[in-house]
Amino acid sequence: MEDQQGKYKNGFLKEYNHWILTVSFRQHTLGCFIILAKNNIEKISDLEKEELIELKEVMDQIETALQKHPLFKPDRFNYLQLGNVLHRLHFHGIPRYASPRKFQGGNWIDMTWGKPPVWNKDDVSNDLVISIKKELIKYLA
Repeated sequence: MEDQQGKYKNGFLKEYNHWILTVSFRQHTLGCFIILAKNNIEKISDLEKEELIELKEVMDQIETALQKHPLFKPDRFNYLQLGNVLHRLHFHGIPRYASPRKFQGGNWIDMTWGKPPVWNKDDVSNDLVISIKKELIKYLA
């Protein structure tokens, strides 16, 4: 998989047998992440049983890390699986917050709490992604 901008390396959290977990450069809400299939498949229905079982493990681990970390503590999680640009199967994990969170001197407000998330098309800075990564790794099993 090509990574000319270093996003994979800079956002990388953990590699599993069938999945790669990274911090997203699109922080729709604080702590957004991507779960990317290692196999070159496009549809959920193409997953093998062991890949599905491990996907649940990946989701459990990242959700637990976010919930345990005092700076995050999301109230809910949304997942999107679209595949419109990147055709390799991947899931966008979007933590949802009923109240604002403070991180890196900024106030993070989930403007669409209780509704579908707003899709942010702008990348955040590399420094912000690395900061989120450093915090999440402390709590990731």
